[in-house]
Amino acid sequence: MRQVVVIGVGLSKFGRFPEKSFEDLTYPAIEHALEDAGISFKDIEVAFCGVVESGVYDSRRVVQNFGWTGIMIHSLSQASGSSAAAFRVAYWLIAAGYYDTALVVGYEKMPKGLIAGTLFPGTSHLDVMGLDPIPARVALEMRKRMQLYNEPLQAFATVAAQASEYAALNPHAHYQVKHSVEEVMNSPVIADPLTLYMCCPVSDGASAAIICSAQKARRLGVLKRAVYVAGAACASPQVDDLVGGPGADIGGDFKGGNVTRRLAAELYNKTGIGPNDIDVAQMHDPFTHAVFVDLEALGFCKEGEAGRFVLEGNLGPQGKIPTNTDGGLLCKGHPMGATGTAQVAEIVKQLRGEAGPRQVPGNPKVGLTHSSGAGMMNLHMLKK
Repeated sequence: MRQVVVIGVGLSKFGRFPEKSFEDLTYPAIEHALEDAGISFKDIEVAFCGVVESGVYDSRRVVQNFGWTGIMIHSLSQASGSSAAAFRVAYWLIAAGYYDTALVVGYEKMPKGLIAGTLFPGTSHLDVMGLDPIPARVALEMRKRMQLYNEPLQAFATVAAQASEYAALNPHAHYQVKHSVEEVMNSPVIADPLTLYMCCPVSDGASAAIICSAQKARRLGVLKRAVYVAGAACASPQVDDLVGGPGADIGGDFKGGNVTRRLAAELYNKTGIGPNDIDVAQMHDPFTHAVFVDLEALGFCKEGEAGRFVLEGNLGPQGKIPTNTDGGLLCKGHPMGATGTAQVAEIVKQLRGEAGPRQVPGNPKVGLTHSSGAGMMNLHMLKK
């Protein structure tokens, strides 16, 4: 397998843009990624698009905005993990030698209202129990953690407050307002104890990454700024994750406790990199509760200790594992198809030392991305 590197990343502004088309959203993200990589579109050999709410021709239009060069344009959908899955497939194919240079773009224009939380809306036991709206299920999971581990509501609010602090420094973020822990706790209740600021917004936006073989990057003269993809892992839930096995949640392991734990062990074994070696992380945080599960499943703290870990300030820039340094899904926003490559973009910026006022101190060299979509997980390890 060949070494693979990220040579360029780009994002559009995240927010609500009813007047903008898919092309309007994706053009700046792809343009910035090409400029960042120092190459032209004619150097791209294949494109992978991650998107959920899209027509059959949209991915083609998005990419061919930059030229009809005859490259193959693939479209992947894995809910919130769509562009993470697209990035992983591109990484595998370049590592295997099928291509030298690939464009990965994620984009989304989100519909209004709540997103169904089950695989079979209208027929699931979750509907009967009134738990199909995801916030209702998350609220029960939060309450369960609070009872099992004596975690205070303040700990969940601290995750959101820290995310808002990072997002206030991110010009691409949907929300750029810093909130205190008290403001998070006192925001409108969505499903007790879950409050509004503990939930991600519904966002539109796009992100892009350009990856290539290390040999190609060397020939292009861009290897010095490149960030290596050290490894990737992916999986979907097993039956025990969905029917009450250890670590399963009310409606299945959608927050990834069991799946992420298995994947983390696989990725750490593949790369020879463990949780103590990771300097910065991007975790899937549509709700603050998810960060608690991820911190434990990824091995950054022991089971039941995430609340204390968060309250000790370990997600902040001076903490043990600076997390979601762009504001995460909670504040940067969550255009579902764009989230995976946006996570990659933030890690690349951090490892290059190019994250501006939200730069993690100490010259970070290793970063992890964790993305979830429809219960399926994607992990990527990046290193300088």
